[in-house]
Amino acid sequence: MSAINAQITDAVRQADDLAISQGAQLSLAATFMSAANSIGLIMANAALTQQGTQQIAQASTAVTCALIVAKGSS
Repeated sequence: MSAINAQITDAVRQADDLAISQGAQLSLAATFMSAANSIGLIMANAALTQQGTQQIAQASTAVTCALIVAKGSS
């Protein structure tokens, strides 16, 4: 009976040691994944902002051209 208890104790201890030894690596990996996700969101927001700015520039160019054409015909 004591041999079985020793085996169970050893298995539990090994599992605990594994969890403790991998804790730092897993938390660092989670930090890197969070940073990568944040950078991805920043890049997506920058692309959307650039697209919106380009649309404003095109609209203002079209309005300016329309004003030039309207002034030229009068």
